[in-house]
Amino acid sequence: MPQQKSKQQLLQHLIAECQLTPLFQPVISLDGPHILGYEALIRGPENSELHTPAQIFAAARETQLLAVLEHACREVSCRRFIALGLPGKLFLNISPLSFTEDAYKAGVTREILTQTGLDAGRVVFELTERHPPEEGLLLKTATGHFQQQGFGIALDDLGAGYSGLRAWSELRPDFVKIDRHFVSGIDQNPVKREFVRAILDIGFRTGNKVIAEGVESVEELNTLLALGVDHLQGFLIAAPSAEPQRELASEVRAWLQAARPRSHDAFRHTVGDIALSCETLPPGERAEQVVKMFRDNPELTSVPVVEGQTPHGIVCRQELLGVFSSRFAHELHAHKPISAFISSQTIMVEYDRELRDVSKLVTENPHQNLGIDFVVTARGRYRGVGKIRTLLRKVADDQLRSARHCNALSQLPGNVPLYEWIDRLLLVGRPFQVAYCDINHFKPFNDAFGYRRGDDVILLLAQIISESIDSVKDFVGHVGGDDFIVVFRSEDWRRRCERILQRFAAEAGRLYPVDGADAGAYWGADRNGRRRQFGPLSLAIGSARPDPKRCQTHHDVSILLAEAKSSAKQEGGNILFESRRGAPSVNDMTA
Repeated sequence: MPQQKSKQQLLQHLIAECQLTPLFQPVISLDGPHILGYEALIRGPENSELHTPAQIFAAARETQLLAVLEHACREVSCRRFIALGLPGKLFLNISPLSFTEDAYKAGVTREILTQTGLDAGRVVFELTERHPPEEGLLLKTATGHFQQQGFGIALDDLGAGYSGLRAWSELRPDFVKIDRHFVSGIDQNPVKREFVRAILDIGFRTGNKVIAEGVESVEELNTLLALGVDHLQGFLIAAPSAEPQRELASEVRAWLQAARPRSHDAFRHTVGDIALSCETLPPGERAEQVVKMFRDNPELTSVPVVEGQTPHGIVCRQELLGVFSSRFAHELHAHKPISAFISSQTIMVEYDRELRDVSKLVTENPHQNLGIDFVVTARGRYRGVGKIRTLLRKVADDQLRSARHCNALSQLPGNVPLYEWIDRLLLVGRPFQVAYCDINHFKPFNDAFGYRRGDDVILLLAQIISESIDSVKDFVGHVGGDDFIVVFRSEDWRRRCERILQRFAAEAGRLYPVDGADAGAYWGADRNGRRRQFGPLSLAIGSARPDPKRCQTHHDVSILLAEAKSSAKQEGGNILFESRRGAPSVNDMTA
């Protein structure tokens, strides 16, 4: 008991004398990118037994001073946050166990905010989910308590506790933090990548922001960006500091730009998704040692040769053992460096290259050995290996999944992925512009010249749109017939729409029959059945910028777009109409 009393006195002294120091670590958003906010991390006096957060909070739990400690941490963090003039949100850690202590007092945080002038909307409480199931009620009570007061909620360390997805579904937090266990070494661990992909998919569909914390290497960063992570935290971005940076470091910005994070698309996968870690060989390794390695491990098909972080190529089991099967081969080759036996069929591809592109590279070579692995790189540095059979199987699976929701003619995503993407942007409140592309008088053209000619026009428009958008930021959906919807996150969306109009006007004329009428004019029946003359095909684009606060789902956006498209078609010709409305009226929604 004397030791416990001594620890209690030490902790009480630390709190009373304000010897708690907050450090702040940035949480970044890729939207921009910019610093979303800072997590406050408490430190005690240096060279003391209560210096680290683990030591401080362990002592508080033992001595029933958790509520008192958290109140003190909250106050010093808020005051310092305001004093430094830091932008964005303040993330504060809190344990639901503190609610059970007699020293807990409701309203303390509100008093602190009043004194410091910090708005509740800028504060996010991180609730750890490392608790046994019987404490789930405490977590739910804590969440409800703070949400009612206007604070944000983050579920910390997802995947490290007992309840995991259950806590997520019941608490409905604003943010979910992936436990660093799943981030550490994710570039070398396909199982971790699948876990993170699943978490991101749930967050995508529920509108929760997912933060990957504990990012410590460029390889981990690149993998997370390739998977579609939008929010990051870790020592690679910035270490906790008493006076943290207010802007992203230029080096971090360079990493983010080089990695080119892509939009969430369930129908696109990259080489990094199937990359595996494996044993590598230095170029100078003796060939006889590698032969022995292959003979001792019958399942080993190939091994990469890597010098430092520079890959040289792949040594194929079949090829090497074939060389050593001949007479006098051991005497001739045993002491040669393994670099002399690198396969001529070695393939090296960047981790962010789409699987479909790599499968074409493989299958277009009739002599390619499907049993050999290929090298995965990140800006030329060794990242891992991929198996060609795994690649082809994954591509086949993706094609089956994609075919269920893609337009049969254009092979572009159909209604389902398009609506999912719009709903996701609305849920997270991201600004975007939508554009509805519709060919004027397409039906008379189709009736006059036949369905085959009509399909050629649709395919031409699909090609023009696909080549005019930013494949990373924008999303194009083929919703039926000659109707296409583009979701733009590109800032230069208007210029892209004008490019689509110009190209369609210039190229559509070549699809008329050679013996067609002058300047593409032809006779046909209009929508009322009256015979009239039509001119060259033209394109109407109706666009709108949905207000996420007033548009709840893609249904609202569809109504808004339909009106914009109608206005564009009424003007006639190749026209871009921009609606000024951010949401459909009540009458439109109930019609």
